[in-house]
Amino acid sequence: MIGATNYSGDVSESAIEIKEMQLGYGAYVRYHFSSKFSLKLHGYSGSISGDDANSPVLKERSFRFSSSLLELGLVGELHLFKKPRYSKTGLHKFQVSPYLYGGIGTVIATSDAEYYGPANRRNDWLRAPLPEDDLKNRFILAPVGGGLRFDIFDQIIVGLEGGFRPVFSDDLDGVKLNGNPNRGDWYYYGGATISFLFAKAGKRHPY
Repeated sequence: MIGATNYSGDVSESAIEIKEMQLGYGAYVRYHFSSKFSLKLHGYSGSISGDDANSPVLKERSFRFSSSLLELGLVGELHLFKKPRYSKTGLHKFQVSPYLYGGIGTVIATSDAEYYGPANRRNDWLRAPLPEDDLKNRFILAPVGGGLRFDIFDQIIVGLEGGFRPVFSDDLDGVKLNGNPNRGDWYYYGGATISFLFAKAGKRHPY
């Protein structure tokens, strides 16, 4: 998978800030139990960032952060409206099918947050020094999202996928005491995928 990441939290006014799009990438293995259900184990990496300068409401506070991500997840996929890949005469059939996914995972986030405003206003905004070193860097998350599967070739599948990652914490961006402790942090993954299908010798992959 290769695509983009984004973030929502204390250093972001918008749910998605286009200026803070970052590169995301990873790999996965998927096992099909049937044409409708599969299980996928993935490892994704990338980075997220945020800057108060992007917001007219937050810009005077002058916080910014960047964080590298390493995510490992296990998700179940429900392939909606999936039809047989082959005709009755054995010919491969092109089709586009949507799917939904949800599961559980963990992510290691190494965050670096800072105040970059005037020194004489530092005490106006900071309740604790940045970065807040007591914040944790490993989180439980619930990957949720969906995608489109383009069954173009016999052994190769391409697709588009996107989803969000609630981490059930306010520590992801390195800002908690200095932000809004009641507002949790999220991040997002989206991009293009390519899959290579494997089947037993002499057999076509049915799903």
